Amino acid sequence: ECVTHKSQGMGFLEEGVPLTWEESLQVIRYVRNHGIEQFIAMYNRVKTIENDDLLWGDEVEYALLALDREKKIVRISLRGAEVKNNLADKGPKVGHPDSRRYETCHWAPEFGAWMVEGTPGGPYSGFANDLLRVERNMRVRRARIISELADNEICPTVPCFPMMGCDDFVSPFHAPGGPKSESLFIPDAVINPHPRFGALVQNIRARRGSKVDIRLPRYHDVNTPVGTPAGCPPPKTIEEALKMDEVYMDAMAFGMGCCCLQVTFQGRDIAESRHLYDHLAVLSPILLALTAATPIARGVLLDTDVRWSLISQSVDDRTAAERRAHEDDPVDAAHHCDEMAGSGTRHIPKSRYDSISCYICNHLSGQDEGSKTGLFMDILAPYDKESYDRLIEGGVDSILARHIAHLFVRDPLVVFKDRIKIDDDAFTDHFENIQSTNWQTVRWKPPP
Repeated sequence: ECVTHKSQGMGFLEEGVPLTWEESLQVIRYVRNHGIEQFIAMYNRVKTIENDDLLWGDEVEYALLALDREKKIVRISLRGAEVKNNLADKGPKVGHPDSRRYETCHWAPEFGAWMVEGTPGGPYSGFANDLLRVERNMRVRRARIISELADNEICPTVPCFPMMGCDDFVSPFHAPGGPKSESLFIPDAVINPHPRFGALVQNIRARRGSKVDIRLPRYHDVNTPVGTPAGCPPPKTIEEALKMDEVYMDAMAFGMGCCCLQVTFQGRDIAESRHLYDHLAVLSPILLALTAATPIARGVLLDTDVRWSLISQSVDDRTAAERRAHEDDPVDAAHHCDEMAGSGTRHIPKSRYDSISCYICNHLSGQDEGSKTGLFMDILAPYDKESYDRLIEGGVDSILARHIAHLFVRDPLVVFKDRIKIDDDAFTDHFENIQSTNWQTVRWKPPP
């Protein structure tokens, strides 16, 4: 995964009390509208910045696993929050305050209760010597996290725990199910205790109107039994799920429990960052193929080898109307909801976790007929017309306005009770609420 922006921050993780989806419906229109206002204020504030230094960094996500050597079983260890907090508390004591000369670390929570995210304590710069720091810093991070593990724990950097959802796969044991995921396979205990993550799970399910429905092709050899054909209705029991030809999963944890490496770059100005975004958008699928390492999910050998479709389906919050195969297909009036983006019925061809839909470089302001960005925009990318018009009115060029308005065909998923009425000139919470939950192969992240 590659991420490009003009800011050193690598995430958006607000503290507070999240609204339920039913409560959110009363404010999501306000959040969407003010997200656009916040972007316009931020864009006009930073659009004249030039010659910023090249700064960059990486994020590595670690999976904590518990080994039962006697039974030869590996389970996920739900000590992620404990390990992360210990690392954060000890950081100032064991690390050097000068992150430019010495390797330091920063630790953050991730979706899974067995996951920990590690980044350099400070960004790398554009000098060749900084390339030599990358592996050194990764070694420091690994040494630090290993120092917090129990004797029976390991923390490999692998994309997907292959036995997720299989029998006794959690340490300590928790039975499947719970009010957040309502999963046949996954206990809610695997979700990080930070309030944002549990709210994401519940609100995606509530907005969609059903549990997520993840299906991946099973690898077939001569001994593979023929199961229930692809396209069958979602199973109601584990027994039904195991009889399916497709590998069925029903919880966000199957996808967002995957680990990855992300890279963040700071461009010298907005124009360069947009140019870099477009280049990385072309490279990212190639990098995904080169690092393919997810041949197994829910304990079953797959006929695919990357995690992308698994994650994409795990956070697909589109309603049945939004997921319809063709824009002209009839829409059930029961799916109409005035408060939701596009009334919950606008045709949206992809999950909010997917490939990019728009290039954003405005080379030579579109004066060169051979390099106009619009020439390469050849896929369906619906956008919110009201947001687009307001962006143009606010001084954003049409190429970038189209990209931002495309993000705003989605609803905010987690709204915090005490962060609704805020100063649009001083904060970007509402913009980031939608921006940070449009998970794409590349993300353009303007400064907060």
